[in-house]
Amino acid sequence: MNQDIELDSSENQALAEYLQNRYTGCIELTPNEEYLNGWKNIAALADYFGADRIINQKLCKDFPIRFKAPGQLKIELYESFAGVVPVIYAGDTEDFEELVTNIVYKGFRPDNIEKTGASFVSGKVTRFIILSSKPYSNVPAEELGLDDRLWQEKSLLIRRSHECTHFYTKQHYGMADNLLHDELMADLIGLWDSFGYYRAEWFLKFMGLIPGSGDRLKVYTKGLSQKAADKAAELAVQAAKGLEVWSKTETFLSMSNADRIKFMCQIGIEGMINLN
Repeated sequence: MNQDIELDSSENQALAEYLQNRYTGCIELTPNEEYLNGWKNIAALADYFGADRIINQKLCKDFPIRFKAPGQLKIELYESFAGVVPVIYAGDTEDFEELVTNIVYKGFRPDNIEKTGASFVSGKVTRFIILSSKPYSNVPAEELGLDDRLWQEKSLLIRRSHECTHFYTKQHYGMADNLLHDELMADLIGLWDSFGYYRAEWFLKFMGLIPGSGDRLKVYTKGLSQKAADKAAELAVQAAKGLEVWSKTETFLSMSNADRIKFMCQIGIEGMINLN
């Protein structure tokens, strides 16, 4: 990667705005859990009548889904570090894509949905996540040197904790965006919860900064010029390495996930780099 990327003034400004820590100065909010009232009923009905039937009745009645694998659908009120999180699990890839299309996008199939493995839905009256069984970041097991079945299991766990990280920042800071800072935080928590360690190399594979099947970074840097995006990529490498160093410290090990997220929110990407 070119270490001497030169940006013009407008590119520098755009990159600076992109990298600005949006969490600086945020007052921590009291989490609002009113959304759970409806979900308790939905989860109970799904256990009794089947998740497929209740999803069509309660969540996408205007765009009902003909599920391919209704037996692989599940609704759970997951007790996480972000609080109680409603989760819809879809074991079939097409069912997951239909759920996102019909619930989140009201019947309009979004571009590149085949590359999407999870969706965090945050509205005025509801908040939940939808998870697929796809390989995480569309990176196959062999690229990580893992067994296929193990990677399928771990992918789901990474995805759940990743989305719960976004859930946490939305609940506590009112923000959850697809930006590099947020993704660095969410992947660290996801990998840590799933494997008990964090590898910068894997994050860089997921982002597409190490050759392979991953290519997520271009989604998060959309709108930047190519040179500014390349500079952001350089910083992503440094930040990921800083997080790996931090993840091996006694300070990190003594923290809860909530404390880790708060710390990463405070320091931003620049602070992550300085952890090296």
